[in-house]
Amino acid sequence: MKYSIGIDLGGTDIKAGLLAEDGTLSCRTIISTHVNEGARAIARRIAGVIKQVISVAEKTDPPIVSSQQQIIGIGLGSPGLIIAESGIVHFSPNFPGWYDIPLLDYVNEELQEIDIPLYIDNDVNVMVLGELHHGAGVGFDNIVGLTIGTGVGGGVVIDKKVYHGSWNTAGELGHTIVKPNGRTCGCGNRGCLEAYAGARHIIERTQQQIVAGRKTCMNPDQLTPKKIADAASAGDELAREIFSETGKLIGVALTSIAHILNPQIAVIGGGISAAGEELLFQHIRKEFNKRVMDIPSKMQIVPAKLGNDAGLVGAAMLAYTHKRKV
Repeated sequence: MKYSIGIDLGGTDIKAGLLAEDGTLSCRTIISTHVNEGARAIARRIAGVIKQVISVAEKTDPPIVSSQQQIIGIGLGSPGLIIAESGIVHFSPNFPGWYDIPLLDYVNEELQEIDIPLYIDNDVNVMVLGELHHGAGVGFDNIVGLTIGTGVGGGVVIDKKVYHGSWNTAGELGHTIVKPNGRTCGCGNRGCLEAYAGARHIIERTQQQIVAGRKTCMNPDQLTPKKIADAASAGDELAREIFSETGKLIGVALTSIAHILNPQIAVIGGGISAAGEELLFQHIRKEFNKRVMDIPSKMQIVPAKLGNDAGLVGAAMLAYTHKRKV
């Protein structure tokens, strides 16, 4: 049995695990990231969790791996603009001062005694890769993925390969324009999907309606997307309208994506997607079906299956996909 190690690098935690060829995830570990300690310190922490996963895998009874040669590679998913082929984090908003950081080189310097190939890609790209091979995308070749949480991230897989584009910026699906001259997005543009579907923006839109006098059971000072979803499930009219509009605008964005890329399936994950079928997904599909042309309408729209494991599984799959290219 062959294995790979997946690393999910986040602004709060670094998660790691061992992935078997059959998709079984084991030897999980998690440590704090400590973002303010700098890139080299974080590289040492990444190397530390890699060593910990290998140690656990070798010391279980019976051992999961008897030799490091069974581990074909290590994949790292990182937020930000990643230049995958050179192992560089060009920019990441989660990590202060990170510009053109050669992260893979830094990690390799800490792993001199471990001769296992190391790979990196954007965290949403690896999420989509994980869903492709072990989640909602199994059986498909062409996939788009959206993660809707604090922001809206995207990833594109064409012919089972992550598509990076000419300058490694493909897949910024959260910046698809859904309302020209609409709300201001964090990117500086106006009317992006993220400016409506990102968690902060869902809260702001709800607060604005409450301040304007809309009747609701919600307290505007203590809102979270989950509280808005809970209020919607309980029948609060404003909360239901907020999720309905959010779903419609996701449907608008997916219409453009379907017309441009013609994928077989769109996989939607992230915390906001937990609102579920009634509050969110039915509105996405209804708006999409209303707008899309005939042939692209075959694109399925489904929730992600891997949940919090998507980053680990997808990162680990980087090793398998690189191995297959050889």
